[in-house]
Amino acid sequence: MRNALPPIAICSLLSLCAVAQLEVVEIEEPQLAKSITGVVNDPSGAALPGVTVEERSADWKSVLRSTETDARGRFHFSKTKNKTVYYIEFSRSGFNWLRIKMQLDKKAKRSLVVKMTIGT
Repeated sequence: MRNALPPIAICSLLSLCAVAQLEVVEIEEPQLAKSITGVVNDPSGAALPGVTVEERSADWKSVLRSTETDARGRFHFSKTKNKTVYYIEFSRSGFNWLRIKMQLDKKAKRSLVVKMTIGT
């Protein structure tokens, strides 16, 4: 499901403005992972540092906690006791926002790998 965000004006020092249309990409199918850790990549598969990663409430309205990907595109949240489903939002300038529902599963073979798309 894709929801369009309002256009954002990006201005240079010369006051020339372009309008970028960013979208929120929501993956409705729960993503299984061994822990609340992962890697964020750009469309080419390269690590994407500086991505804001937020755990949000089930209605997406409240930020419960936040972190940022490191130089290798990695992020980590500690597990919350008795909780197995997390709502995670990824955002970075120039890229479409991404929302996923993450479900912890001890049988999962790896951490989450996320690929963000470039905003148009």
